[in-house]
Amino acid sequence: MPAARGASAGSILPPPGESSARKCSSPLRELLAAARPSDTLAIWIFLADRGSVAEKGNPPCFSARAAGRRVLRGHAAIRERDLPVHRGYVDSLRARATRIRHASRYFNAVSAEIEAREIEAVCEYEFVRSVDLIASHRRIPDPPAEPPRGSSPARAACAECAIDYGASFDQLNLVGVIDLLEAGYNGSGSVSGGGPVLIAILDTGFRLDHPALADVQVEAQYDFINNDSVTSDEPGDPNGQDEHGTRVLGVIAGHAEGDLIGPAWGGRYLLAKTEIVGSETSIEEDNWVAGIEWADSAGADVVTSSLGYFDWYTNNQLDGNIALCTRAADIAASHGIVVVNSVGNRGISGLVAPADGDSVLAIGAVDRAGAIASFSSRGPTADGRIKPDFTALGVGVLSVSGPAGYGSYGGTSFAAPMVAGVCALLLELHPDWSPMEMRDTLRATSSRSAAPDNAYGWGIPNAMLIARPVDSVAYSTAFPNPFSAATSIYISLAAPRSVTVRVHDCRGALVKTLAERRAVQGSLTLDWNGTNERGDRVASGVYFLAISSGGSTRTIKAVLIR
Repeated sequence: MPAARGASAGSILPPPGESSARKCSSPLRELLAAARPSDTLAIWIFLADRGSVAEKGNPPCFSARAAGRRVLRGHAAIRERDLPVHRGYVDSLRARATRIRHASRYFNAVSAEIEAREIEAVCEYEFVRSVDLIASHRRIPDPPAEPPRGSSPARAACAECAIDYGASFDQLNLVGVIDLLEAGYNGSGSVSGGGPVLIAILDTGFRLDHPALADVQVEAQYDFINNDSVTSDEPGDPNGQDEHGTRVLGVIAGHAEGDLIGPAWGGRYLLAKTEIVGSETSIEEDNWVAGIEWADSAGADVVTSSLGYFDWYTNNQLDGNIALCTRAADIAASHGIVVVNSVGNRGISGLVAPADGDSVLAIGAVDRAGAIASFSSRGPTADGRIKPDFTALGVGVLSVSGPAGYGSYGGTSFAAPMVAGVCALLLELHPDWSPMEMRDTLRATSSRSAAPDNAYGWGIPNAMLIARPVDSVAYSTAFPNPFSAATSIYISLAAPRSVTVRVHDCRGALVKTLAERRAVQGSLTLDWNGTNERGDRVASGVYFLAISSGGSTRTIKAVLIR
């Protein structure tokens, strides 16, 4: 349990009164027993009702864009949690508090910093239902970046592409967004004819002066730590406060041809500074809750977050229903927002909240060969559900560095924004998809959909496979690619049809037939182990898998490295 700020042995606080004993949580009562009257505590004050807010018919706390999103995705009903916290209650609490931090409409609660001696008086208010400590933990840094493995030079990987993806090609290709980017999908809505996708990022802060971030369309930004509109470093911030968030932004929204391309570089962005960096600094959960409520009100379509809580919540509490940030994430999803969160960097030690949410897309990390990273947190949740949901590249991920450079980073922090980018492109194509439709479609088409587990989840998403029209034949790219032992392709058909798949070398000569007029109903996965028709191993090089069905042929390039 965290100690009170300035707490010392020998409390001189009087014994708690009846209201205080009844309304204070057990952890708060224990902390008060060791606190001095002047010690300042960070607490949640949960309110019994909304007061005269509902009586006066005050409008819900969300924008016209948010209302449109809810209607579009089947979540139009206005609930009590859409109404603001009663201002009169907040003013009464302000008179007792050192500082009012945030007011949460989701939970009808106020987070505040308050001296221990004032908590008894707060509990006497009839409108106060209960009081608890704000959950906090110490930040665990992302693991050290590992050098890229198993990849050919990125500039040679897509010689036929119109866009030069530079060294970011691998991380984009792994989740199948290259063809969509080549077709002009980037979150802007310019090809689909719809509006831009609005993506919120909750992180440590953001610096926008890097050349690859110069064109990022920021609709709004807010600092929930200092309560101002500056999300870059400010006086008093820990050293490097805005670095992590800037790198996350670079992964999803960077745009500098030849260097870095993010999957949703054309989207609109909401930037929320919610997390304090530094291993000696507490990260408090109410900032995260305030950030996601703000994103909801502004009309966000996707929220991506690369942080989590676990010191405060034990593994057996991560059941999707206890952690406040998890409950907030699930509420946001019920309003039509796709919520993506890193699964954590705890390896076999377990998950972090809010990744345990049943409506949260929890993202783990793999390397370029598709193998799970050792640091990527494993499930299951406390109630036995599979987590993570999906994986993406989290080893040697390219993003921005310093004022104009680029760096390679590791951690599930950098896998999550890549999957959030996939979701943004799919919402560009299917703007009416609810978060559960998004989740279920990704589950059905990811690389391990047939056998999900608590390391990989349902595997690596394939955006292009999902994006194809339902009345066509859908093919995945080869995976892994490049490969040394074997590569696989996934074929999906809307109706029964015969399929022929042949492997050719770079001269066009037939190497091996993987399927000859094979009847397929539903889907088919085919493997090629780098051998010819006689079973002999073929040499390293570029090969082409020709997939023919229904009178059309598509060719997929695969690179074999011995």
